[in-house]
Amino acid sequence: MRVAKNIFYVLVLGLIITSCKKDDEVEMVSLNKAGDEYYFGEKVLMWASTEGEKEGMSYEWSANGGRFEGFRTQNLFENVWVAPTQVGQYQVTATAKKGKNTSTRTTTMNVTRYFFDHFQSPYTFIGNGWSQSNVRGGTTPVLFNSNNRQNSSIELASNRNNNSNTDANIRRLLNLAELKIPFSVRTKIGYKTFFKTGAPFTVRLLFNQPSRNPERAYIREIRWEIWPRNNPATQNNYQIRFETYTPATGTGTFTVGTFPAPYALTGPGLTAQSGRDPRFLFTDGVAKNITFSINAENVFIAHVEGVEWFRSDGIKNWLAEAKTRFPDFEDPVVREFQIQFPGKVAADTNPSILFLNSVYINNDGTILSDPI
Repeated sequence: MRVAKNIFYVLVLGLIITSCKKDDEVEMVSLNKAGDEYYFGEKVLMWASTEGEKEGMSYEWSANGGRFEGFRTQNLFENVWVAPTQVGQYQVTATAKKGKNTSTRTTTMNVTRYFFDHFQSPYTFIGNGWSQSNVRGGTTPVLFNSNNRQNSSIELASNRNNNSNTDANIRRLLNLAELKIPFSVRTKIGYKTFFKTGAPFTVRLLFNQPSRNPERAYIREIRWEIWPRNNPATQNNYQIRFETYTPATGTGTFTVGTFPAPYALTGPGLTAQSGRDPRFLFTDGVAKNITFSINAENVFIAHVEGVEWFRSDGIKNWLAEAKTRFPDFEDPVVREFQIQFPGKVAADTNPSILFLNSVYINNDGTILSDPI
């Protein structure tokens, strides 16, 4: 009988010890993120690093701004945070849970501007918004990514096929948030080794057709063409202008004339929309910063290497006339940023090679004049 009682006490004691056993401890060592500053709508990979037995561990994610992409990642150690469309500092929190034990970490997400890209990430051209056409070697440009922003770039060679008449381009839709006036766009751009003589590269902003009254004329494009190898002593090497388009008639025009044709982008410091200027003579392998902006007063402003080149009331006056005639005239909304560059001289010749160090876009009224 005594033996039976002892066995009973041992079993009871074992049950008590088992029931009192603590859940495995959980410690989140760090909450990690890709990058340290973000643009509107950027998708940011985040992941939690924890110590302890992972089996049976779950996670909860929360944020005071932005959102998480999809429900499938909510209980996993990694997640994708989508930045909000407003500058600010936001907090993302992850909590690891196992049984009754938890461990929590919070990190700050710094959203700094409408858009930027230094071409440092190997994922730049994998579902990240950039597209390109007629680029040699398929659809992926050569990426020289580096921890140093100054040394990072993408390089594109024209004509993936032997069609010497087809221009190449790289472009990005700007649809993560509406981009209205005021805005400022700066890109650091250059060419390498070969560039089709007598041909330009063109930096363009394309605009949406208004949703209301779609038959009316609207600003469809701002176009800045640069002939980087033309000698400014003897040849024109720039042209900068904007195009209006009338859907009702299917006509677009860059010429100066009566409404709805565009007004000239001329003003103090610039007497013509095209001409010669030494600052647009590019050297092989050396990039330059060019910026075009429209401020809150609808004044167009252009900078080269951080120095104001000219400003113009051309767009301001056109919009003023449009709104006088149509009080409900809609403000322009940018649709796409694009850089176009020429094809080869002939099928058996070397291609033009373009490279970009950075693209910046602001929509807070700040002019991106400082060179990078």
